Amino acid sequence: MRQMICADLEFLGVELDEEKNQEAVGGKAEVMISEPGTGTAVLVIPTNEEKMIALDTKEIAGL
Repeated sequence: MRQMICADLEFLGVELDEEKNQEAVGGKAEVMISEPGTGTAVLVIPTNEEKMIALDTKEIAGL
């Protein structure tokens, strides 16, 4: 998915490092997946939406 999205952004200086992109699948840490020296940095930032939903629900419920 990231490869397809970034391919359409080459006019903005986005160049994806295919090897780093593949290594970032399922990762737990932030990773830069753009080619070194390109004009635009592309990072993979892991998220945990389920945890945030639980924390927000807890706060709203006053627990």
